[in-house]
Amino acid sequence: MAEETFLTDDLLRQLMSVGEVDLLVGISTQVDARALSQAVQAIEQSFQQNFVRQRIVIVLMDGGIKDGDGAITAEPSNVQEKKVRVPGITALRTIHRVTVNFANPPTPGIALRTILAVADLLRAKACAVVSPASSHLTADSIGHLLGSVYREKYDFVAPLYTRHKYQGLLMRNLLYPMSRAVFGCGIREVFPSEWGFSGRLATHCLNQDVWHEEAIRKQPEAWMVLTADVADYRCCQVYLGEKIPPPQATATDIVDVLRQTVGALFWCLETMQPFWLERDHVQTVPTFGPAHQLTSEPTAMDRHRIFEMFRSGVTDLEPILNSILDPETHAEIKSIVSMEEGKFRYKSDLWVRTLYDFAASYHHSVITRDHLVQALAPLYRGMTYSFLMEHADSSTAEIEAANEMLCGEFELQKPYLREKWKAKVEVKS
Repeated sequence: MAEETFLTDDLLRQLMSVGEVDLLVGISTQVDARALSQAVQAIEQSFQQNFVRQRIVIVLMDGGIKDGDGAITAEPSNVQEKKVRVPGITALRTIHRVTVNFANPPTPGIALRTILAVADLLRAKACAVVSPASSHLTADSIGHLLGSVYREKYDFVAPLYTRHKYQGLLMRNLLYPMSRAVFGCGIREVFPSEWGFSGRLATHCLNQDVWHEEAIRKQPEAWMVLTADVADYRCCQVYLGEKIPPPQATATDIVDVLRQTVGALFWCLETMQPFWLERDHVQTVPTFGPAHQLTSEPTAMDRHRIFEMFRSGVTDLEPILNSILDPETHAEIKSIVSMEEGKFRYKSDLWVRTLYDFAASYHHSVITRDHLVQALAPLYRGMTYSFLMEHADSSTAEIEAANEMLCGEFELQKPYLREKWKAKVEVKS
């Protein structure tokens, strides 16, 4: 049994009253009480529709939940008391709810570790982590995540979504193709907001000595995806429908996003290097439902501003980029900065070398790693502008074909990353 010293006495008492379970769903993040209530309703409906005979528990993270007016509630009492019933369907077992109390909202890493520990202690066979901020969360989507583990015996279930063709560009142009090429991992959503996993994978991840790491505390999803892949657990992908941004979503600073996601991916390269340095093939991942779906409704993006932020950022960060990039890569980037806006393109081979230079420099710690990842922001903006210009009139099929070509370029240049990674480097800062 996993170490349980970080679990409170109150939580342990709740778990003792629940006993062993078949299914567990953990709600990992804190949002307003209304969204949390809707998420719990969807979870309970899924249990009543799909798992009427199974022993089940819902695990709630409580660090103070906001009500509709922005006030903080001490506990999700409205969620604890409200029962949802589907007409004509009755669960044959009690739907248990466990509340994990925190003085403040837990980090994603703490929340995940707690859910894994609860799954381990209760010997759960199939588990899912969901976010109430996901407005597309339905009883069917939860059923797909859990059913693929409980009935089909997969150990990790990643989601697939329908997206707007300009949505998820960081995943499309960086996170997916790089993780696929480097680790040979064919999972598209390496930072999922909901996913399923087996009890045995939960125990395996729980027992890893990583929970003190900053990358895991802030963004543990990719680590769990890649851990499942590296350790040869059975993985699959399941289509869950359209990925709809929350109605009250606000723009997130791309620098913070890069620090959390690309920083976590680079950290995984560092800690899992014995595996990926020797791997040269991409693992095929079984996919249930469409592998990719894109829509092309009009969207408002200020392309000129994106280009100007690329140009000014590269100029301002000249000394830092000089310490990170290979001289040839740096020279090519400086040459495209001077191009006219309408003719500008950030070609895929240069983009791949840029990222591999950043990854190798992260490994060699040529500058502070946090500052290194932040320095990628203007270059990512340049790639984004290039993508928007190139695919302004592209069909969804053409965009997917271009993404496959980008993945191929990452795979083609993997020897370049190996060479840079293994080279002896003199730190310039």
